[in-house]
Amino acid sequence: MACALAGSLALAGLPGARAEEPAPEVHPDLVIGELSNGLEYQILPLAGREGVAFRLLVWVGGQAETDDNRGIAHFVEHMAFRTTRRFADGEMDQAMAQAGAAFGRDHVAYTGRWTTTYHLDLPSRDPGPIATGLTWLRDVGDGLSFLPAEVAAERGVVLAERLDRTWTGQAVEEQETAFHFRPEDSLSPGGAVTTLRAMTPADLKAFHARWYRPDRALLVVTGDVEPTAMVAELERRLGGWAGAGERPRMPDTPDPEPPEATVALILPPTRLPAQSLACRNVPVPEAGAGGLEEDILREVLNRRLARAAATTRGVYSLEFDTTGRYEARQVACLLASHGPGKAMDALTLGQGELRAFAVHGPDQGEIDAAIAEQRAKARGALTERANATAAETADELVYSIAGGGTFLHPHQMMRQVSRGAPGLTPERLRQTFAALWPDDAPPTLSVEDADASAEAVVSGWRAAAAGPLPWPTAAPRPIDLDLGPAGKVIRREALAQGAVRLTFANGLVLNHLASDRSPGSVEIIVRAGPSARQLTAGDFVTASVAASILPYAGIEAASYTALQELNAQWSWDFDVRFGEYGLAVTARSFADQVTPHLTLITAHLATPGFSDETADQLALLAAHMEQEIQLDPAEAAAHAFARTIWPDTAGAARDPHTYRRMTPDDLTRVMTTQMATGPVELTLVGDISETAAIAAAATTLGARPPRPPLAPTPERPPLDYARAPDGPIEVAHQGSAERSAARIYWTRPPLEGEKTQAAALVLSDLMEMAVTDETRRKRGQTYSPVVDLDGGLEDPHHIALYVEVTPDAASLDAVTDTVRQTAQRFVEAPPSPAAIDQVVRPLLAQLEAAQLTDSYWAMALGSPFGWDVARKAVDDLGAALADVTPADVHALAVPWLSAPPILVLARPAAPLGDAQ
Repeated sequence: MACALAGSLALAGLPGARAEEPAPEVHPDLVIGELSNGLEYQILPLAGREGVAFRLLVWVGGQAETDDNRGIAHFVEHMAFRTTRRFADGEMDQAMAQAGAAFGRDHVAYTGRWTTTYHLDLPSRDPGPIATGLTWLRDVGDGLSFLPAEVAAERGVVLAERLDRTWTGQAVEEQETAFHFRPEDSLSPGGAVTTLRAMTPADLKAFHARWYRPDRALLVVTGDVEPTAMVAELERRLGGWAGAGERPRMPDTPDPEPPEATVALILPPTRLPAQSLACRNVPVPEAGAGGLEEDILREVLNRRLARAAATTRGVYSLEFDTTGRYEARQVACLLASHGPGKAMDALTLGQGELRAFAVHGPDQGEIDAAIAEQRAKARGALTERANATAAETADELVYSIAGGGTFLHPHQMMRQVSRGAPGLTPERLRQTFAALWPDDAPPTLSVEDADASAEAVVSGWRAAAAGPLPWPTAAPRPIDLDLGPAGKVIRREALAQGAVRLTFANGLVLNHLASDRSPGSVEIIVRAGPSARQLTAGDFVTASVAASILPYAGIEAASYTALQELNAQWSWDFDVRFGEYGLAVTARSFADQVTPHLTLITAHLATPGFSDETADQLALLAAHMEQEIQLDPAEAAAHAFARTIWPDTAGAARDPHTYRRMTPDDLTRVMTTQMATGPVELTLVGDISETAAIAAAATTLGARPPRPPLAPTPERPPLDYARAPDGPIEVAHQGSAERSAARIYWTRPPLEGEKTQAAALVLSDLMEMAVTDETRRKRGQTYSPVVDLDGGLEDPHHIALYVEVTPDAASLDAVTDTVRQTAQRFVEAPPSPAAIDQVVRPLLAQLEAAQLTDSYWAMALGSPFGWDVARKAVDDLGAALADVTPADVHALAVPWLSAPPILVLARPAAPLGDAQ
């Protein structure tokens, strides 16, 4: 996609939060200055990194709008990807593709409440593409064309995006935000339908001319660049950009007013899980707490709140947040996530913990643990920053600037912790909390509960406040995970390119490859158990569900919440999925944490902690899945397809009824029986020696008893599309009457050989480019069409090229016809060499970038096909991509896209009405 809306709670804290004044300390390598026209730049040289990333931040967003032009900042952002002074519509995409940059991946923009940011990521530092990119950024500043025909087409795209980004619970969240903070904080940068439809090219041009000027912008550059030379290039390409007239200022909004008495808002239960808040609006202290002090306070409080939530079924999480800061007021909130009818249980449970903290404060041990966690984060940042791409670093830097923060070197972060830690005493934090959450400040209470009343909520809160002071929930006890006596290596085999394959006495196979690509980082992959087709359909579904929940289930010795607290000073996350080749666990670890990381992974595999809490998770997942299927047309279409084509396997795995029927005992059974049989392979790739890798494996997976062999069961046949009906699969959704979705699948037997696989990748990307051009750029009927291959290139089952579009309901049939006509063009004639080149160059750049990462080579070394086969496949696929011809794509497309596709249509159940 070419653009997106920013400003959500996840990105910028609570809506409307104003940033604190940045500290004077800055990153020592950051080069900060201004061009002759007042455009500020921040350049961060990254020696040895591939590529160069640019971020043009313009200080304008939804805050600059009025009721008469809501959404205009976002509309202007869209027009930057149309015709500009130096690029006709689509020419910039073609130019970037020649440089290996893909539209929607490396060439995007975001509009938020206060800023609009344009992103451009180049895979190399070649001067030609840099000059082209900077030329386009100059056009963003003062060279947008706003041609009437393009404005008309893009209006449809903006409206389609607005519709696409409507989410379940949006209205409830907007009510909640306006109630606790300000009405203005609930406004979406997406705008209003009536104002978007009324905007003219002249309106857009005037807004752009007023707000887009160098003294209201900042350019971030990261990559392997020489700052002096880069500044000269910036001056040459951007120095002529000038603003006319006096520099405008975005209007201020008054701070939120505190209530005179406790007041409650009852919200209809819409979100899953439900969310309820208690907030207090207080003056910002003249000598407010520093960033570290509030961070430590939140960490101590949130550990206590997490423990409390874990003691009560139906209360999923409790959190204390202080990011609602304005000019003179600050709003702190207790956030509760809970099940149906549990709103007051959750809020009063959290209230009790906060009351206990207000009286007793923290103990020094809690403070020391939180400080240690801050130090660990700073140490972790050393490794993360050293391995981040230029684009990732640019994102972190520009988000820091936009949020009013300061981008620091991890060593500076450590020093800040060391300087601030000595003053953080229990009494100091208790006083800080008292200023943020004073007893005499009446709270605002919002409750997502159909059976509650405002009067009952207020009286319940007051009664709990007057009740006995609860004692804080006890901290979890440390656990000692003894997985067995250390295993022994009985065989070592040297592989190509320095890799080794070691076999332990218990049958564990360790694949190891030392690498200096990512200093301080190690990729972990564990493959275990039978493959998907070696299980019955029912056990396949159970194993799929168990895998999805396993990382959050805890272990027999400790719950997930306890593990989080006991291991708060390091990152032990891991992902699990069950698929064609068995159970796959993936994780990224710091080099000095591989053994404890593997210890927890092994404990989860050996003694999973599926419990009553898991039963609640299953019920919540079922309810959430059902809600999405009912209200989201894209989800409804995907579910209808899976249930029709594969009702006993993939369809059942995404069916809410499956989750409702399943029990924790079912999950435990499949993990400790079927999934505990057969071979286990561990792959470690990264900054770890062979000796250290053996030691880590020996005390974890290598210490377990030998696993029983796989049961001799006949394999189920590979998945195919034999159940496809003759006509469309139609489903009615219960969501907005304006929304619809279509999924169109062209199926074929498995792809064989790298040449055919490469042609399939190119055909998929060509199809996406063509569908986007027809339905978005020309007609303005969709926002972000998706085209992809359903099924892996090397999987033994049938594969499909599918298109997903989400137009408004009135356009569904027309857009579906357009997609099918677009596919037929690939049958009727081969694509042009220029079109092939436009998709192949970004694919090759993406493949080359992937080959520079340890995760890529870990997947190859741990491949079920073997190291030599996987390496050859990587090399052959790259060569095949470079050699794909129009004739190759046409030869693949003719039989594939000539057959009638499987058509899935999700229409609204309610009659189509006027947009609100």
